[in-house]
Amino acid sequence: MPTKPTQTKRKYKSHPFSERKRVVELYESGLGCKRIARAMDLDASTVRMWLRRYRAKGLESLRPYDGRGADGHPPGVHTARGMANERLFSPAFSVYATTLEPVASITRRYGLDYNGFLYHVRRYHPEMVAQREQLRVIR
Repeated sequence: MPTKPTQTKRKYKSHPFSERKRVVELYESGLGCKRIARAMDLDASTVRMWLRRYRAKGLESLRPYDGRGADGHPPGVHTARGMANERLFSPAFSVYATTLEPVASITRRYGLDYNGFLYHVRRYHPEMVAQREQLRVIR
């Protein structure tokens, strides 16, 4: 006897804001979590999570996260560790962006970790990398 093929759902599926907002509207109209989940073909735990977030922080908390903070910067710079790195690397930033001095000598002069400094600059300050490339072209 042939078995019925089962359709597997994607584990992580992005849901648009309009769908999340509709869940809140249905809940406000008096439907329960399970009925909303069945009607919209969602997992009940997802519906409960969205409603919990909505009750705690409002409708704007249901907007999908795009990977950037409110100020447009990637996450990490504004963490305690990211801010500490900003302070630690700040004396070397201007030297890196305005000269063609080797990174090894810059990091050695300021007592910095070579790979940590390069990673931070490439991830959070791509404009400095571009400035340095412009210097290479001019030279």
